[in-house]
Amino acid sequence: MLSAEQIIGSLGATGDDKLTIVPAPDEAALRERGATSVDLRLGRWFRSFRQTSTKSVSLVALPPEEQTDAAQESPTKQHFVPFGSSYVLHPGRFVLGVTLEWLQLPRTISGYVTGKSSLGRHGLVIETAAGLHPMFSGCLTLELANVGEVPLEIYPGMNVCQIFLHRTIRCEADNRGEFSGRRKPTLKAPSFDPVFDRLREVPG
Repeated sequence: MLSAEQIIGSLGATGDDKLTIVPAPDEAALRERGATSVDLRLGRWFRSFRQTSTKSVSLVALPPEEQTDAAQESPTKQHFVPFGSSYVLHPGRFVLGVTLEWLQLPRTISGYVTGKSSLGRHGLVIETAAGLHPMFSGCLTLELANVGEVPLEIYPGMNVCQIFLHRTIRCEADNRGEFSGRRKPTLKAPSFDPVFDRLREVPG
């Protein structure tokens, strides 16, 4: 796990070893806290499920010939919340958010994202596709759920999660991942799985 000084060194590096976070974190605050993580802020875009018009969402993809027009429609809607305004997340509700920061990891660094314990104690659970592979670039999609008993107001620009970074053996593959380059929260449709398709035809 990278220390505060190592994180700062990676931010100031050049070439293939450079870690980029925009807007850049406060280096003085990193040093003062002796942090082994970088705080990330909540962005302004959200995506929620259309509860009233979505009967259900399948988590597996059927063959194209079995898909209906309704299955191909987006089950979500997008929201933009300006700075200074809030998004109210009610108990039992779930929404996709995005980080304000745009990141680019070099070939020698991977990471994972966790929520802030101070927010979790109020009922806000933040889960992400937690692992970040070397060469990832883009804003992070965040999975935000209110598991508490009262509505929560979440504000664009607030500290919402933290990223821990690790040095890895240099990755030579140039695979940035399908979610690289994203600036808004996304919900990917399930990919067709031919093994699952064969298993569902097995009798009994």
